[in-house]
Amino acid sequence: MKSFEIATFFRKNTPLWFLKRLKSISKKQLGTIGFLLLLTFYYLYSPISKVWNDSLEETSVAMDGYGRQLESNLNSAMNDTIVMDKEREQLLRNIEEKLVAYLYQIPDYSYIPSLEPYLQYAPKILEQIPSTVPLEKWDYRLSSKYGVRQHPISQKKKKHFGIDLAAATDKYVYASASGTVLSITYSQKGYGTHIIIKHRFGFETLYGHLNRVLVSEGQTLAQHELIGTVGNTGSSKGFHLHYEVVKNGAKIDPLYSLNLKRKIYKNLFKR
Repeated sequence: MKSFEIATFFRKNTPLWFLKRLKSISKKQLGTIGFLLLLTFYYLYSPISKVWNDSLEETSVAMDGYGRQLESNLNSAMNDTIVMDKEREQLLRNIEEKLVAYLYQIPDYSYIPSLEPYLQYAPKILEQIPSTVPLEKWDYRLSSKYGVRQHPISQKKKKHFGIDLAAATDKYVYASASGTVLSITYSQKGYGTHIIIKHRFGFETLYGHLNRVLVSEGQTLAQHELIGTVGNTGSSKGFHLHYEVVKNGAKIDPLYSLNLKRKIYKNLFKR
């Protein structure tokens, strides 16, 4: 098809409202749109995303190897504990830098199990990862999981991007990791009154349908610090905490994280 034929085709097949809208755009705006389209095309069809995935898989294999070395050290029958402790200390130092980069890179919790041997000796890192239940033990019941479900109000099939923890009104809600309060929203729609906390390694957490908010925006928090109380605000049909975990901008299943810290420490105490 020749160039004038292409132009004729688009004139005949493009809606009139779109052509009028296009004429109202300045050359500068049109240039910006063209640049963004070019950038999008380059990103979609360039090898960048493949390199990123390859790098993640390669790092994952390397971290598995480090984990096996650490397990071997921990389970060694060697009697010289001084040598073993020194060897473990050196191994942990070698892993630490790679671990931090890896934690920023991973997309969800499925990559965490290979890191558990190291995390037993890295309490500071565990405090910075959402790895605890945001409510007190025995104070809640898991009433809705992450994934497609029938919405309790609209009755339509819809993806649930977090989990619901049913609890009595005004039960204490805690930060599941150390971080900074990113935003506080008071609303009678959607999440209702809710808090978003920004953590290290690309993690964020959301605590929805709160009754009381006990923190302020920009406040620095420790893991398990009191931030609010359970409520029934927004699109809710009962007292519960809606809890979400976001990793690098994507909402992920938080279920694995609830007892992550307890599980790791439990394994450590068994040794």
